[in-house]
Amino acid sequence: MRWNRRVWTVLIVSVVLIGLVSAAGCLRGAHLLNANRPTVVKHSKSTPVTFTCIPLESNAYSEIIPLGNLNPPGHTFPSEFLNFVLINETGSEIYDVRAPAAGVITGIKYNPYTVGNVEYDDYDVRITHTNTFESIFYHLSDLNESILDKAGDLMPNSQEWVPVGLPVEAGEVFGKAKVRPEEYTLAWLVVNWKGPPKFIHPETYPPRTAYAVCPLDYLTDSLKNEAFQKVKRTDEPRGGKIDFDMLGRLSGNWFLEGGEPCVWNYNNHLAIVYHWINTSQIVVSIGGTVLSPLPVGVFNATGPDPMNVSAENGTVTYLLVGDYPDEINGTKYTLIARVVGDEKIRVEAFEGHQEGKNFTENAKFYTRTGPLSPWCELMPVFLVLLIVFFPTYAQQPLLLYGVAGVVVVAAAVILSLAVLRKKR
Repeated sequence: MRWNRRVWTVLIVSVVLIGLVSAAGCLRGAHLLNANRPTVVKHSKSTPVTFTCIPLESNAYSEIIPLGNLNPPGHTFPSEFLNFVLINETGSEIYDVRAPAAGVITGIKYNPYTVGNVEYDDYDVRITHTNTFESIFYHLSDLNESILDKAGDLMPNSQEWVPVGLPVEAGEVFGKAKVRPEEYTLAWLVVNWKGPPKFIHPETYPPRTAYAVCPLDYLTDSLKNEAFQKVKRTDEPRGGKIDFDMLGRLSGNWFLEGGEPCVWNYNNHLAIVYHWINTSQIVVSIGGTVLSPLPVGVFNATGPDPMNVSAENGTVTYLLVGDYPDEINGTKYTLIARVVGDEKIRVEAFEGHQEGKNFTENAKFYTRTGPLSPWCELMPVFLVLLIVFFPTYAQQPLLLYGVAGVVVVAAAVILSLAVLRKKR
């Protein structure tokens, strides 16, 4: 068949549309996921650095809460950052926050919040020390004017980092911290992009979580001694732990089976781990009401050690007592669980403390594979090159935007050609 001008016009317009839609989708994906990409800064080194300064003076904080703290729903899984508990004797204390090592302030976020009728400023700051090593500070009450001037207009509560690009030296003050309603700590996350990733499926977590390390481990020896004096945890690792996943065992982080793909939904999170201070205490953390009647919260658990529970143990029982938040403190529940595969468990909750319970139709299945895999990792060959520019998992939603556009336009092209051919 000899194609006429109308067919060629449709083909040319379609190719252009496919290109535009794909590009728009990819750019939109990059725009949305920019916060999850490591920022490349031109440094001569890419190895972990040594911190020569604790971000706060010792008289500014009473305690350092190690990694692994649980605070559902937002932190149903063990937290990947530590917290300085700020001293608040008069209510007016304002403390300097200093850079732990030299680097570049590559981004900030502005997260104001309101309590009653009063609005409070809240900032996050990212310091890139090397190409593969960075610090992120959460919940600063103020930043230096030079940083705010460089950032320009800030979009409140945006998920994206606002680029700054200001160098900072070790010990240099870049912001302030103070106790405010609902905020009484300064949080510090350190990411080593060269380190081994955590968890059985690290690709299913936000990348900074999978590559998080304990900041205190990178202090000079004298500063380590000073910092660990304010850490109540006595067992190793003193700085805390976030990864309790074990293949074929009950311990660790779990995702509700059948959850919405590519959506990080706290309601689907369940952790069966250990207390961040009293490491012999088993704790169960639940981020939603999926296991009703079990409410959102952290529960001290009495039962077999989850690190030793496998499929061979059959159904095991945990007697739960509410610990956090305050409204569930002391409440009692029963959780039964069974390992049904290397990466799958069956669980169900009941009110009160009960022995000998069996599973009902209300039981739920959880797996190790979170919302970012497996299918959202699939990608067409013609977009694989984008991974070069987006080396973390952030390219997955980006690719989906592009693929969706291509599929829609390609379907329209095929339909148009079929109609034209039928008319001939």
